[in-house]
Amino acid sequence: MKVLVIGATGYIGAPVGERLVAQGHEVAAFVRPAADGDRQVPGVADVRYGDLADVAALEKAITADLDAVVHAGQLTGDQDTDLATIAVLAGSSKKVVYVSGVWVLGETDGADEDSPVNPIPLVAYRDKVERLVIDGGGSVVRPGVVHGRGAGIPALLRAQAARRGSGVYVTAGGTAPTWTFVHVDDLAELIVAAVEKGEPAVYHAVSEEAVPVTAVAEAVARSAGVKETAEPWPLGEAAQELGEGFAEALALSQRVSAARTRQALGWRPARPGIVADLVEGSYA
Repeated sequence: MKVLVIGATGYIGAPVGERLVAQGHEVAAFVRPAADGDRQVPGVADVRYGDLADVAALEKAITADLDAVVHAGQLTGDQDTDLATIAVLAGSSKKVVYVSGVWVLGETDGADEDSPVNPIPLVAYRDKVERLVIDGGGSVVRPGVVHGRGAGIPALLRAQAARRGSGVYVTAGGTAPTWTFVHVDDLAELIVAAVEKGEPAVYHAVSEEAVPVTAVAEAVARSAGVKETAEPWPLGEAAQELGEGFAEALALSQRVSAARTRQALGWRPARPGIVADLVEGSYA
């Protein structure tokens, strides 16, 4: 297949492109130009330039030679623009895989792929985006918190620990939350499986259903070489530094299953879990 990867230089898009090539597919990349003009995408000869706020540029990039499109880019944050962009994908006659996230489920202690959504403010209209994709015959992949390759949210937490001298976790008070996780390379394998054999459905990219954030904070501290404790970071204080929406997301407690996804796509995540990755893996 020939697959257009939107966000092909990003944290998720780059491993997806690598995996597609490894599986024998041809990759085209849709990326923003560099500040000084066109940019190169390693291993990809077909690079198409544009911005996801420019619907016309995306329409131009979806050419007849494509079989599928993976949307692994960031939404713009403008609802009308994003829904218009997704409508272009959904109406393109190409197989579409959209990378969403489990935050669309909201606070939950046992959600699966069929659970009702309750988007937090940071992803306020993500459910509408997902519905457009599925109604157009595409697939939606919802990752947990993505880790691996020394980047993502765990890298942010590690930087906070290094600065503060101990591990921290955002909390709105009460019991410390639990988070779901997936390694970025396991996620890439799932996205490619959805391209190859996915149905118009929701798939959960979750390898660890509920990891206590206190355990994560302690592992972050060990990785950063500081005091191995998990100190609460009150939501109000975190919001001043990270922004209200992102801080609320980090305070969210979730337990999310991917049992149906594993069975449907034969997905078998095999990379290290978040604690091992922090202590002796890509963040060490």
